[in-house]
Amino acid sequence: MVRTAIGWETGLALVAVLAMSSTSESGQIFTRLTKLHPQIFAAAPAAAYPRRPFVLKDQVPPSSSFAQFRQRLLQAIRDRDARFIQSIADPQIKITFGKPIPFSQLGFNNPQSLVWPRLERIITIGCSPYEAPAGQQINAWQCPHVSQAALGDPFSDIYIVGTDVNVRALPQSNGAIVDVLSNEVVKANPAGFERMSKQQREESQTFAGWQPIITPKGIHGYVSSRYAYFPAGYRARFENKNGHWKMTVFITGD
Repeated sequence: MVRTAIGWETGLALVAVLAMSSTSESGQIFTRLTKLHPQIFAAAPAAAYPRRPFVLKDQVPPSSSFAQFRQRLLQAIRDRDARFIQSIADPQIKITFGKPIPFSQLGFNNPQSLVWPRLERIITIGCSPYEAPAGQQINAWQCPHVSQAALGDPFSDIYIVGTDVNVRALPQSNGAIVDVLSNEVVKANPAGFERMSKQQREESQTFAGWQPIITPKGIHGYVSSRYAYFPAGYRARFENKNGHWKMTVFITGD
């Protein structure tokens, strides 16, 4: 029976079932499947690890001036209003860790640029007060709130924001569900990212994208980027300068 040809989605779904069991029979079946279909089972399952619950909430007061500004910004994103984005960009905005580049090169003048959905994603999920260096007092907010989480590694940790979030065998909405997560921190899966297409990798930090992860059960899968964030991903900082909110940082990496 195990010699029947199977695809990636079916294979990873089987891995999920096997990983949930601790019986010796399941282990023997998994070993046979790995030998018969190495192209499918080579990367799964990984070692299990303890769950790390972590709840993140939007900290912006609904009636605050920043809340009103954020709503205006989200509308500008939906309208692809490049003029508004340019008006809120601080002259000294930080957009790279390397050699400075003009803000215009980010692509806001192109309605089809991925910079639009990338900004929308990090603004929508939630923001937190900017944690300024010691001795500094700055009236600023950072989005998303995940970018200031300090539970572990900012590159290898993925924060699941939401309850009953499906983990799928493939980076697509109709992929088999192999696990379910809720408000917790899981491990990133770099190998899964490499298996994604160029378009999928470019869209990984938009609502249309997917994040490859390893669940606490050791299951490899993908979570919609609508619910999966990592601290070193795209983030923006907005500072109140003379009564006006300015975007002073829009960057990714570390």
